[in-house]
Amino acid sequence: MGKVILDTNFVIYCAKNKLDYVEEIRHLLNEDYELVVPKQVIQELKRLKVRTKKGKDKVASDLALKLLKHNQVKEVSVKGKSVDDGIINLSNENKKNIVATLDREMRGILGRVILISRGKKLIITK
Repeated sequence: MGKVILDTNFVIYCAKNKLDYVEEIRHLLNEDYELVVPKQVIQELKRLKVRTKKGKDKVASDLALKLLKHNQVKEVSVKGKSVDDGIINLSNENKKNIVATLDREMRGILGRVILISRGKKLIITK
């Protein structure tokens, strides 16, 4: 069974745009998977919640944290010099692992990723 690894920008975007990524991923994938979020992503969201002065970003990071907890997304430890490196390392542990991200650099490095189209639909690259 593979993992779907959630990135910070992905969960914030979903929170801002009221996208139910849990349900959307369920419809998108025809395979068993485990939804996970790196502990470093949780830490980034907490920092954003505290540091951000703009109302919309502050609300989005708070909502993203609440949704992760509500959906019982499993927290995992990743190893790397940065959060992105850790996510890439975790993704490379199993060819079935998929990263949900909006980060263009990561998309270029990784094989399969889950993206959000301009129509605000989740899509998977091959």
